[in-house]
Amino acid sequence: MNKVTITCSNGPIELSEFVEDFYSVSKKANRALKELRRGLPTWTTKETYKKMQLSLWVYDSIEVNAFCHYENGKNYIALSVGLLTMLWREAEEFVSQNNLKRVFYIAEENKQHFKDRLFFYMVNFTIAHEYGHIVHGHLKDLAHENNINERFSVIENISEDKRKIKNWNIQLREYDADSFAVAVQSMLFIQQWQDDIKANLANFDMMFIANYLCFRTFAENMGRDFSSYMTKDIEEYDHPHPGIRMYYSIMWYSYWLFNCYKENKEVLTIIESGSHAVVAYEKQVLETNEIKNCYFSVAYTEKGVQHLMNLHNGWQELVEHCNRYAYITIRKTEDLDSMLVTLDENGSFFKQ
Repeated sequence: MNKVTITCSNGPIELSEFVEDFYSVSKKANRALKELRRGLPTWTTKETYKKMQLSLWVYDSIEVNAFCHYENGKNYIALSVGLLTMLWREAEEFVSQNNLKRVFYIAEENKQHFKDRLFFYMVNFTIAHEYGHIVHGHLKDLAHENNINERFSVIENISEDKRKIKNWNIQLREYDADSFAVAVQSMLFIQQWQDDIKANLANFDMMFIANYLCFRTFAENMGRDFSSYMTKDIEEYDHPHPGIRMYYSIMWYSYWLFNCYKENKEVLTIIESGSHAVVAYEKQVLETNEIKNCYFSVAYTEKGVQHLMNLHNGWQELVEHCNRYAYITIRKTEDLDSMLVTLDENGSFFKQ
């Protein structure tokens, strides 16, 4: 098995090509990694991919984490064994829930396939997110170190104002990396497009649920506590709230599908189905009633919508700067002037 050692701020880290066989997740993870390594060069042009000098690795740690790293002209994406184990556990637990039939029906003979695809989509999204950091120049940006780590870390010896500014700049780059990952997922969905609307609905629901499980895993296992989101300043966090990430993900899925298929009834039905699947899952399967526990619902409050608009518009202001370091040209999009707010801070729908 190929191995390489890189030097991070906290010391050297040994990276491996595959997960060691003694881990229970090894077969599933290594199969996904092998498939994804074949796909990585197709996410940009051959010339750009060659210039990036990018490689995909795992490292032996129980912590739930992923990071990207730049060293000596080479770019690395690394996933911890702990993260891969947690993503597989999320897929298994999702399919095994007794209440799942309230929203999804999965025949017994299809459950293994469903778990495998959920896991693949989650790993694919995670890697595409790190890839987005790299290809859009976040690692080469002089404002950052040569490593972007997804785990929460306390910033010491810095004033409160500077900490909030730093947090917000990290959030903006997370928004951009998520947007790139959604573009990759969208192309994967388009490749699987069928003439059968039911098949497309099922595929998109599964992909969007995978997004949800990813963001939930990141939020709950990487050291961040979003339970007080509704009462804290958004700059208190170094990553966007998982519900905000879901909302702008559906926005970017819409962008790519509309570009490919135009804004027609079938595409709208598919996109709405993904959103409804997550909302129904939180409400009917998880039986979460308080809005602070309903990740997706938070995004539709006035605070959530404003947060999303601030992220989108704030990123547009950074595009020109990041294009100096990006491997590909980042396109600016129009600012968001307004978005629909449907829930109050208690999670109740506003009366029309």
